Amino acid sequence: MLPEALEGYTSQPFYLPGQIVGFHLKAKLPHNHLFLEHYQADLEWEPIAEHAFPELLLTNTLDEAQNGCHWPIGWEFTLPFNAAPGYYRATLTNPELEQPTYIHFLVGSAAPKSKVAVLAPVTTWLAYNAYGGQSLYRNALSEGHVPFVSSQRPNTALTYHGTHSLQHNLRIEANIYQWFAKNYAADLYPDFYLEAHPEFLTDYKVLVLAYHAEYFSEKMYRTLWDLVFQNGISLLALGGNQVYWQVRWHQGFTHLECQKDGSFFQNEAKRGTLWRHTARPEAQLLGAQFSEPGMGTYAPYQVLQPKHWLFAGSQVKQGGIFGTAGIDGLPICGDETDKSPWSSPDNTVVLARGLNKKAGEEGEIYAVEDPAWNGTGGGEITFTEVTGKCAVLNTGSIQSGSGLGVDGVFTRLVQNFMQRYTHTSNDGTTAG
Repeated sequence: MLPEALEGYTSQPFYLPGQIVGFHLKAKLPHNHLFLEHYQADLEWEPIAEHAFPELLLTNTLDEAQNGCHWPIGWEFTLPFNAAPGYYRATLTNPELEQPTYIHFLVGSAAPKSKVAVLAPVTTWLAYNAYGGQSLYRNALSEGHVPFVSSQRPNTALTYHGTHSLQHNLRIEANIYQWFAKNYAADLYPDFYLEAHPEFLTDYKVLVLAYHAEYFSEKMYRTLWDLVFQNGISLLALGGNQVYWQVRWHQGFTHLECQKDGSFFQNEAKRGTLWRHTARPEAQLLGAQFSEPGMGTYAPYQVLQPKHWLFAGSQVKQGGIFGTAGIDGLPICGDETDKSPWSSPDNTVVLARGLNKKAGEEGEIYAVEDPAWNGTGGGEITFTEVTGKCAVLNTGSIQSGSGLGVDGVFTRLVQNFMQRYTHTSNDGTTAG
């Protein structure tokens, strides 16, 4: 993406109350404003602070996508010790510019004490960011794949108003966290804390892998695997195409490496690969894995196991549909979808399947009268019991989080899972 006249980034993607947020700002014009806000509910923002700043002239370089911009800090804001956890943004405006630009970051809990932790897919934030002309999907500067991306640059992939698949839809991602925060006082962490601070995650009852955690380092995957199969922590994979590419973190979790052409990782004798090409394919953990059929299409789910306890209280019937519209009005099985392959555990149960067609135009929506919408590209909601006290639920679609708190059946299914594995009632209170 081309540089803007007004833009910036934070030193880190994740902060705790009491810490100082460093804003690295660039401005080609004078009379700029920064409005800091906290996401309270769907598309509702709480004002936190405001900062005016002058012209800040900085240069762009050809290697900033992979090595970072190295801009100085233009403003610092100390988060109050009682700062609310969740999703934050800084809106940058100038009276001479038609459109604002945004800086996004997360704030965690000052004193984590929940039974539930939501892991935000911050690793994927980096992968999709094409600022400086390069991402793990685009290379406008040279031929071949891009092996490194940096967090130290503006992120042009993050948006609350997604329009295409190379954007990362924070509206859905934040909806997942908001729902678990409201109902279970869930704690929030970036997904790379599976590598950076695995000790923070050992006492939870349920971990929620949110939205689209596609990129996983070896240490991240090993930690998540052990938390489920050794510690007995249940996993709710509430999204799609998760744990797909193997990556490495460098430089204090500011630089991400992904060797998509199978080259050796930096200073290692291991090659880049997909997790499904290893001894522990992701479906062994998640119960399903991404495949291309149905990509870019949107459809409701069809019930396959109406008598399963996860559907209790939802009054569904065999072949019935649910998830016709999420928070953005689209059906909730869509974007990229997961299906159960040969490597899924033998006891994995497919509860529902999206009615997505095998192939369609990006953004194409389910048409009930069209026989092509027959589920051949549909994501599967799968359930895998690990022990009597631990299980994995995978909702099988990037879009699925848009149905949480909106679609009654989908929400009830998640509530039933949470009730059993956190030992709470359906309103999030402790069960007797």
